[in-house]
Amino acid sequence: MATSKTKKGGQLAALEAKFKEAKGVAFVSFDGVTVEEAQTARRDLRSKGMSYSVLKKTLMSLAAKNAGLVEFSSDDLEGAVAVIVSSEDEIAPAAAIKQMKKDTTDKATKVSRFDFAGAIFEGKFLSAAETAVLANIPTREESLGRIVGMLRSGPQKLHGVFNSGFQGLYNVLQNADKFAAKS
Repeated sequence: MATSKTKKGGQLAALEAKFKEAKGVAFVSFDGVTVEEAQTARRDLRSKGMSYSVLKKTLMSLAAKNAGLVEFSSDDLEGAVAVIVSSEDEIAPAAAIKQMKKDTTDKATKVSRFDFAGAIFEGKFLSAAETAVLANIPTREESLGRIVGMLRSGPQKLHGVFNSGFQGLYNVLQNADKFAAKS
């Protein structure tokens, strides 16, 4: 069914507004996804502060251009594509696709109903393969947790080295008299 020009205009304006607030944008291809799976994905993403929208690819590329994100062709996105937008995290949409792909992979055929289609990151359009690499980058919270862990483990290890080192030195000095007397 054809979409009216006014409806397309409204969809374009809504997506432009999302893109202007966006920190992270990723495109997900969906093939054979049931309505229930799509609704579950949409609810899950919404609970994480992201939106999931299915629109024409030409509207997606036009909205990205009009919002000043990046210029790309609708031909860069293959198949049926939805857009996931996060206003809080740059990597969260790509990581969400990674999880959706994992959750919907058929164990027998190893084919997933959700897959990477592309992303917009730091003013560039990323291909599906580049988006898969982006999805493996740890989130900000994970990175901060690792840094805190490293900062915390350093003084603990240093304390252990000094403690065992001084204890060893103390033992050597205590026993030095015994060895000196025998010589």
